[in-house]
Amino acid sequence: MDRGKIRPIASKIDEISNSNDLNILKKTNLYIKSFPKYCPLQVFNNRFYGIWIMGNYYGHNSKYYGEFPNSLKKRILSLFPDCKDVLHLFSGKIEDHNVLTYDINSELKPSICDDVRNIGKYASIVSKTDLVIADPPYDKSDFTKYGIRPFNKSWVIRELGKIMKPGSFLVWLDTRVPMYSKKIWQLLGYVGIIVSTNHRIRCLSFYQKQ
Repeated sequence: MDRGKIRPIASKIDEISNSNDLNILKKTNLYIKSFPKYCPLQVFNNRFYGIWIMGNYYGHNSKYYGEFPNSLKKRILSLFPDCKDVLHLFSGKIEDHNVLTYDINSELKPSICDDVRNIGKYASIVSKTDLVIADPPYDKSDFTKYGIRPFNKSWVIRELGKIMKPGSFLVWLDTRVPMYSKKIWQLLGYVGIIVSTNHRIRCLSFYQKQ
């Protein structure tokens, strides 16, 4: 792919020989086909970028703090159709029996109930996943709201890098782009998440294990 050119659709796939470029374009094309009415992802310098405007879902009655915006998980999964084993880390209240969940709150009945600092204990399970979607508390006020001790997010990403299999993916939702090792993770792209007015703007960071 020529550096410095924007390619919003995968119409150039046949021209590309680099496998990573092809992978990126295929993912953006999958998203565009799944959500044709929304702003398409753009490819620039072998990474994809975009803005997803989610909007408030006023028909949704859940009052759980920090729950995923409406359709966000569907948009993420549209980029990874081949990922059959998915782990939702810091899962909170998510109703999906097809996804492995990991959360510290036993009242939410996650598949794995434990502190993320102990994730190494579940290496045999996490190592089999194709995709990890992580939605950690964003700042001190969020940790207080959930009633848990703050943890080092860069440490969590390093631990996942030790456990997850090569070729698997990590999607990290936060108000800050997390620190990561380029020797372990390949950055695939960024997507900004806007829910509505008077809400924090968040960022989805997409990585692939080297």
